Amino acid sequence: MRLNFKFSNLFGTAYKCGNILFTSNGCGLLSPVGNQINVYDLQTDESTTLDVKSFFNIRHMALSPSVSMLVAVNDAGEASIISLISGSVVSVYPLKHPVTALSFSPDGKFLAIAKGHCVMLFFAPGCQRQFNHLELYRVYYGFLDDVTSIDWSTDSCVFLAGCSDNSCRVFSVHRLKKLVVYTLSGHRNPVVGGFFMHNSLDVITVSTDGELCVWDANYKLNEVEFDDTATKGKVLFRLNKRYRYASSAEGCLNALVTAVSFHKQLRMLITGFDSGHLMLHTIPDFNLISEVKLFEHAITTLTINRSGEWIGAATEDNGQLTVWEWRSQTCHLKAQSHARQMTSLAYSPDGLHLVTGGQDAMVKVWRISGGRAVVTFSEHTAAVTGVTFPASKAKVVISSSLDGTVRAHDLVRYRNFRTLSVPTRQVQFACLAVDAPGSLVAAGGLDSFETFVWSVKTGVLLTALTGHTAPVSSLAFNPDVAGYSIELASVSWDGTLRLWDLTGNSGDEHNPSSVGNTKEVVHFSHDALCVAYRGDGKEIAISFLNGDVVFYDPSEGTEKGAINGKHDLGVAQTTEADLVTPKRSAQARKFQTIAYSADGEHLLAGGDSKYVCLYSIPDRVLLKRFEVTCNLSLDGVQEVHDRRRFLAQYSTEAVHAKLSQNISLPIPTSRAGVDRSSRQWRPEIHVSSVQFAPTGDAFAATTTEGVLVYSLASVCTGFGFGDHSVLDRATYGGWLFDAVGLDETATPENARLALAEGKQAQALDIAIRLRLHELVKEVMESIPSNQIDFLARQLPTRQVVEFVIPFLARQLSGHSRHVEFYTHWTDSVLRSRGLDLRRGAASWALAGPGNRSQDSSVNKSASDKIGFLSEHGEWASCQASLVRLQGSLEQIKTNVIHRFEAVSNLWRYLQNVAMLKATRVRTAVLSSGQAATEHMDHLDDPNFLVAVSTQLPKKKNLKTKTKQPYKAKAHRT
Repeated sequence: MRLNFKFSNLFGTAYKCGNILFTSNGCGLLSPVGNQINVYDLQTDESTTLDVKSFFNIRHMALSPSVSMLVAVNDAGEASIISLISGSVVSVYPLKHPVTALSFSPDGKFLAIAKGHCVMLFFAPGCQRQFNHLELYRVYYGFLDDVTSIDWSTDSCVFLAGCSDNSCRVFSVHRLKKLVVYTLSGHRNPVVGGFFMHNSLDVITVSTDGELCVWDANYKLNEVEFDDTATKGKVLFRLNKRYRYASSAEGCLNALVTAVSFHKQLRMLITGFDSGHLMLHTIPDFNLISEVKLFEHAITTLTINRSGEWIGAATEDNGQLTVWEWRSQTCHLKAQSHARQMTSLAYSPDGLHLVTGGQDAMVKVWRISGGRAVVTFSEHTAAVTGVTFPASKAKVVISSSLDGTVRAHDLVRYRNFRTLSVPTRQVQFACLAVDAPGSLVAAGGLDSFETFVWSVKTGVLLTALTGHTAPVSSLAFNPDVAGYSIELASVSWDGTLRLWDLTGNSGDEHNPSSVGNTKEVVHFSHDALCVAYRGDGKEIAISFLNGDVVFYDPSEGTEKGAINGKHDLGVAQTTEADLVTPKRSAQARKFQTIAYSADGEHLLAGGDSKYVCLYSIPDRVLLKRFEVTCNLSLDGVQEVHDRRRFLAQYSTEAVHAKLSQNISLPIPTSRAGVDRSSRQWRPEIHVSSVQFAPTGDAFAATTTEGVLVYSLASVCTGFGFGDHSVLDRATYGGWLFDAVGLDETATPENARLALAEGKQAQALDIAIRLRLHELVKEVMESIPSNQIDFLARQLPTRQVVEFVIPFLARQLSGHSRHVEFYTHWTDSVLRSRGLDLRRGAASWALAGPGNRSQDSSVNKSASDKIGFLSEHGEWASCQASLVRLQGSLEQIKTNVIHRFEAVSNLWRYLQNVAMLKATRVRTAVLSSGQAATEHMDHLDDPNFLVAVSTQLPKKKNLKTKTKQPYKAKAHRT
């Protein structure tokens, strides 16, 4: 089993904090999710994740208009420069102070960053190599409070900064005689945003109390030159108009403005309020275009794409993200996170979907390929404790909850078609299990210490299994369907493992005691937390409160071994105020969830730690630890706290200083699972559930950050959603970042040497890079057939598109006799890269000619970059190669069918000959009188007739043959 799992996607969380952005082509949406960034493709309805791995939550983002680059700043003031082509962090610039706003200039040459009471202007990174990615140009002072917004003029010579001191300031980038700095003061509340008009110095400003001011300048934008000595005078701004927001909607009259955005070409102002309402106005007349209520909570951020048709909005309270199409008044995208932490997950049997349950009483089904939610079931009224799929039914989801119900959901009609409960009393269910056929469902009680079994078909409670003296923590059915017994394993906080036999008369509704007999009770010294069966049902793994994982053989009734995983969970303090040392705190950590791999040789475990551990079961050793997050905004991530910070915050002098300053602390709120007397609270990192994919090439974990999906590492690691983006990772980004260049080691001699040393992958890579058909043929035909599938998965997408597919089409079109061998190669390559090629082709087709040519100048400059590949030419060549390959395969199929038809005709001819010979023998036997009475039963036996035919006298030929004289044959030389 391959173990090089890498982080591939994050879903389950749509938005957390910060501002959202549209990509340059307007078809993608960037949303910060903790210390990472989700990218939503609005054309293909898919999402990917930029694995930024910032040490704190990302708070502000800015997209460069000239190059495919993103700047993201976290809460600590660290600016990460991210390449949107490769999806990787290029560099990190420490600003050493929290940032409140940042913005690129329209020409992409400058980056303005608001840090506290000043604005720092940097030279923006470009395509050329430079020693410092961010070089400071100027620093602008004069603010009395934090800067809230930054906007640029069209020519990138002047920028506007709004501040919380109720004013805005206009600055010039270069030193101008007509304009140095100008202060716009007229608001009575902090300014939310200020914007320049298109190709003008006129300004609009909006404050939190809903007041809009329109400022007119006495100079035009093109009149402000760098060195103007002909005319005298300064740039002055005059307050022309003042407007107030008015709404007829209930609850929006006295609402505060929380977010604002402006489209300069359309002169359209978008305003969001703390009531969840969204308003669209035309400027400068301030006419209301549209008004809609998007959320139930305050709108945190707003953005609009380049064409002005889509408006992006997000709220931080419940993590909702929406793309609103204001012309048609429809919601193009609506993504909602789990409002609270997720508790469980399960893969579908076909591996296409993933279901999660959370403490917000929601059950969500996700499409793994796109990372988007398919459907949300909200029938539960309390926290969901377990979700699962039957092994043989991929269209049924079963969930359990603390509301006392177990619900079965249909993924075809998207409805709850069965509700299971205990009819006599109210029971809270803590765990869930379903058998492989999907006919029986079991749920363990949290307060009744019993296990209840239902029939899904009838919805009748079959039995209540009693015996545990503490809450039932986990259940698992034996997946071995070869036997005739139905075995259920249950573990509890009382430290026991109980095996139940459910082979009784499950159809007898009037005799519930006929189902469920105790097969075995195993006592342990610690509380059991989770139980899991191996795929063949011959081994059980149990995790305990002390951090151990014990393996038990249910057929032999013996303990096979144990893994002490307490030291693998890591050392970390929960908070800086935690008086327990990290070493002491680590002793209380344990694994809360475990899962077997598909082959049963590895075990995945997660719990009260930021690590997910992968163990080898035969060797009982730790193979790899996956760090789910490095976000220090969460508790339990930092392993060692700085004691100097602890003393500076909690010493006696610090306490007296706080008391003297009379600092008001926030009132403690009621939160589940935390100390309710705590006035400062941060979520703690933990892993609540892990599971391997049915295919074995990926696994998923539900954490505090969301659902993290780890898949086997692929050579294609790029993203490729830059200026011409279609947001496809495996297609364009892989082409730009695959190592396909030639160097001094890429020679035919080195390829043959690597092949002789048994390094087939290296030899194949060199041969494909050289593009030599005979060398590739020699290397490919030297590879054993059992290595073809493995090597086909390692081929980069660019090599597959540019050379491998045309080469296979050439070989199968008559250039090779090894038809089966190259058919095997074709099958392996298309199975491993078919999904990537299909996504790329669909993305290119959906992009449309208009989107691909909306900015010809930008595309022309991008085409001059090294490594840029023409989309149309590459896909046209790929499609032609695929057509040739399809034609070759069709020809092979036709030839095979003709061969089979010829063999079938020959077989029928031989059968007819045998039947005629048997008829002649039967007639001869009957006529000669040799068929005695005792042989009458054997006349229908062909073997008997053939044996008799050899004994019959041959008829003599009555015709006399004339003896021909012998003639010598002539021999050709």
